Amino acid sequence: MAGKIKNKILADQQGVVLVMSLMILLVMMISVISLAQVIFGEIKMTRNADNSIVAFYAAESGIERGLFLLKFSKKQGDLSYFDRLADADPEYNNYSLDLERSVSFVEATTTVEYYETYYISTTTPARVDIVRPEGDIPSAAAGLPESFKLEWNIDSCYEDGHASDKMEIVYTSLYKLGGVLKSETKQILAVCGCSVGNAKCDDVESNVLDDNKFYYFIFRPLDSEVSYIKFTPYTENNQGGDAYLPSEVLIQANGYYRQSMHSMSARVSAYTPLSNIFTYVIFSEEDLEKGF
Repeated sequence: MAGKIKNKILADQQGVVLVMSLMILLVMMISVISLAQVIFGEIKMTRNADNSIVAFYAAESGIERGLFLLKFSKKQGDLSYFDRLADADPEYNNYSLDLERSVSFVEATTTVEYYETYYISTTTPARVDIVRPEGDIPSAAAGLPESFKLEWNIDSCYEDGHASDKMEIVYTSLYKLGGVLKSETKQILAVCGCSVGNAKCDDVESNVLDDNKFYYFIFRPLDSEVSYIKFTPYTENNQGGDAYLPSEVLIQANGYYRQSMHSMSARVSAYTPLSNIFTYVIFSEEDLEKGF
């Protein structure tokens, strides 16, 4: 009798050990599966990050191609080579870098609605021009901007005592009179006038432009760095209608690699500038702003 009881207790203990072993094995399997999911997730994230980087460089290659075609078009005296990038025909606005990398152009234009740039120091003024993309000055021009608005910011403006900081706006008009090129330079001195907790300076609004003339604008901070400026031209006085800057190029390209896509845009003067804010050195000798 005692032997039967002993065998029963032993069997019960073995059953408990078996159940505990199965539970431990189950926990280990769950842990391994969870760890595997984490590892696979990390691998997937790393792969996606790598693909995104490749897509970024594919988009950059598209920007470089656009800049090259802009330079080639100017050399040929025919902007149609550049303008084709915005054509609806995939033959022009798409191309493959290899079997897995490709580029498509979303926009390629030599006219933009406004000019903007960031972090202009007292030694590196910003520049924008209202001229033809080809750079020539015809004897007669019409439909050019008549007024403009300039928005500008200074970081920590009021707190750091920059409310009285000034910015010099120099604009030179270009026109032909009797076949002779004429120019006239004038100046506007803007005072920031920012308020508490606001980096925005007072807007500069002016109706000094002649819609028969071309212009060069230079924006030079006189006291401290300006963090942002936005220059918007208008076709009528008092900002009566939108205008376009006819010499600013905008290129937008998408780069593709496997399941990843990256968008990139670039803005650059349509002709070789005389000043230098930021130089893009691979294909272009122009001033360039890139955003992504």
